[in-house]
Amino acid sequence: MDENKLALADPPLLNRFEKQKMSINDILDNNQKLFYENLNDWARKFSTLIDNNQATQSRNKFTQKDLFIGFDKNETLQSLIIDIMKNNPEADEEEILEKCKECLIATATSDGVVRAELSALERDEFEKWKHVYFNQQHHDSLYDYFDNQGTSSVPNGHLLIINTFSNINTDVMFCLRKFSCQVDKLSIFKTEAQLSNRVSQKR
Repeated sequence: MDENKLALADPPLLNRFEKQKMSINDILDNNQKLFYENLNDWARKFSTLIDNNQATQSRNKFTQKDLFIGFDKNETLQSLIIDIMKNNPEADEEEILEKCKECLIATATSDGVVRAELSALERDEFEKWKHVYFNQQHHDSLYDYFDNQGTSSVPNGHLLIINTFSNINTDVMFCLRKFSCQVDKLSIFKTEAQLSNRVSQKR
């Protein structure tokens, strides 16, 4: 069956398909699994606070989800490794691991990075990524982010999804008037196909 027509298939037909549960871990090769173990250990140390006060530890639990926005232990690191290796086929192992860390730290919250100063990560390693986060990456504002992205050559533009805990009442188009952009709320889309069509119209 054509994959594009799968959503239109009758439920009885879909029920006749054999169902297999497959996770992203199942498609990692041995080399990628080693990368995952190293990166997972790094992320775990980065989000593990060292505090001798047991009472403080119980009140202030700090996890990878608190540090890295949208972190999913079953997918985030695995998909990141696959993507970095795919887009950097000539990179050596150390370079791939560094690129993974750089992408991961870009998803961190600023308060999370500050709190991670008390983490189990080696001091020099922490200071290195703290410097990258606050001095090399762009987390000051949405305008600052786009202003930096505008200096890079990407012919099809950038696709950016902003997750917030409340509605954005600011006129984003006005704030980014220097740039050519399209602003939509995800809540108006019922299916992924609608979102894809909307994005492709802009391109």
